[in-house]
Amino acid sequence: MEYKKKYTDLETGEVVTISIGDHLPFSEVASKLQISRSTLIKVMSELGLCHKEYDPVALAYRNRLVPEAAEKGLGFRILGQHGPFDVLSPIGIEYVQENLPEMLEKTSLDKATRDALAAVRDYEQKRRTSLNTEGKVTWLLDYFPDLELTQLAAGLGISRQVVHRYKKKKEDQLKRALRRRTAPLNEFLDWPCDHAQDWAERDFA
Repeated sequence: MEYKKKYTDLETGEVVTISIGDHLPFSEVASKLQISRSTLIKVMSELGLCHKEYDPVALAYRNRLVPEAAEKGLGFRILGQHGPFDVLSPIGIEYVQENLPEMLEKTSLDKATRDALAAVRDYEQKRRTSLNTEGKVTWLLDYFPDLELTQLAAGLGISRQVVHRYKKKKEDQLKRALRRRTAPLNEFLDWPCDHAQDWAERDFA
C-alpha cells in the first residue's frame, strides 16, 4: 500500500501530495545510505543540490534543496507551519547514491585511504554483493590495519565514533575467540550430571 501525505506550501498556497514511501527527508536519506546527515549535506552541496537559505520561521539558516533540483524532479521544496520540510525523490536519492563514492573521495583523503576504498569496492564487485557499513569497516581494518581511523571514517561518510564502535566490537569478538581456543577442554564439555566432571578428572588424572 502506498502512503501519501499532504502539505500546504506557505509560499505558493498549493497543497502538495507526496508519497511517504518514496520521497524521504534528508535525515532519512542519510540513514538509507548509511552515512551521517552532515556528510549527506556536504555531498549534496558538492553536487549542486543543496544550499543554505534563511528560514523566517526559525530565524536561522537551513540547508534546503535548490529550486533547480526540484524543477528537475529530484525532490520537493516544502515550507510547512514549522519551517522547511524538503524531501528527495527516488530519482534524487539514486543520483546522490551513484555519485556518493566519488564525492566522498573528493574530500581530503590521502592516497592510502583512496587505495583502500578502491580495494573494498573491487572486493564487492568480485562478490557481486555490497557490504554494509560495519562490514566495510571490519574488512578495511583486517586488510588495511594501518589506516588512520579519521580518514577511514571520512572515506565512508560516517563519524569516527562509529568506526571506534565497530573496531571495539571486532576486537571483543577476537578476544572471545582466543579465550575459547586456549581454555581447558572441560569448559566446553556438556557433562551429563553434576559429578561426571569430578569422576572424569579423578579417573584420568
